[in-house]
Amino acid sequence: MTLRHLEIFRAVCARESITLAAEHLNMTQPAVSLAVKELEAFYGVQLLERMNRRIYITDAGRSLLQYADAVLSQFEESVRVLRDSGTHSHCSFGMTVTIGESRLPSILSRLARELPQISVQAFVQNSRRTEQMIQRNEIDFALVNNITAVSPSHVVDFLGQEEMAAVCAPAYLAGQDSLSLEALAQHPLLLREPGSGTRNSVDAILQTVGRKAAPLVESISTASLVSCAASGQGIAILPRSQVRQALAEGRLRELEVDGPTFSQQYFLVYHRNKYLTDGMKRVIEVIREEMTF
Repeated sequence: MTLRHLEIFRAVCARESITLAAEHLNMTQPAVSLAVKELEAFYGVQLLERMNRRIYITDAGRSLLQYADAVLSQFEESVRVLRDSGTHSHCSFGMTVTIGESRLPSILSRLARELPQISVQAFVQNSRRTEQMIQRNEIDFALVNNITAVSPSHVVDFLGQEEMAAVCAPAYLAGQDSLSLEALAQHPLLLREPGSGTRNSVDAILQTVGRKAAPLVESISTASLVSCAASGQGIAILPRSQVRQALAEGRLRELEVDGPTFSQQYFLVYHRNKYLTDGMKRVIEVIREEMTF
C-alpha cells in the first residue's frame, strides 16, 4: 500500500464515482478500480459497495477515509513546511464574511508591505464552511466569530469583541428611537444567512425572550442587507464596523434595543496538530494587530 492508494481512495469517496475520480486523477477507470481492490485486499475488508451504478462507502471505508485524510494531510503539510524553510514561504487562511468585509483589505495591505516574502492566500466563507476548511486542513488557520462548540482538535484564541447595531432607514419607525426585543422580532428583519456567526449571535439573543427570527431577507452579502435597510424594507442587525459608514452618511439610523446587547466575539482557530511555520506565526501577529476594536 502506498500514499497513492490513499489518494485514489479519497478521490473516489469525495466523488462517489470511479469514473469521476479517474477523470480528476487523470487515470483510467480500470486503474482506479484496481487500486481500490488492492486496498480491500490489504485490509481484508470491503471498502465500497456498488449498487444500481452507484458507489456507497461502507463503515470500514469511512474509517479508512478518516485515516487517509489524516495521513495525506500530514504528508502534504510536511512537504509545504520543508519547502517553506527557505527564503520564501506560503500561508493560507480563512475568515468569515463579517471579518473579510471589514478587515481583509487592511490585513492584505500590511502583509504585502511588511512580509512580501510570504505568499498568502485568503478564503472568505461563512463560519460553518470556514471551520470545515480548518478540519480538513485546507487552510492553515482561520478567523471566525462566535464559536458555539469548540472541537477538542482545535486551538482557539480570543481576538476581540464587537457590538452589533439594529439599523433602519431614517424614515422607518419615524419618531421612535427604541423598542423591545419582542417588538423587534415582529418587524421585518434583514439578517445574515444561517451558519454565519453574525446570524448565530442574533438568534441567541432573540431566544432569550422566546423569539425565533423569521427574516424578510437572508443574505451572505452585508451590502445587500444595508441597501434593503436603507430603502425602508426593515431592520438589519449587523456589526458596527459594517454599518458605520452608512450611519455617518445618514442612509441609516440606529435603534436602541432594550435588553441584552447584540455582540459577537472573534477568534483565531487552527488544528491542534497544525505545525505553524515562522512565516505563519508572523502573519498571525500582523492579523492580531489589525483585529482591534
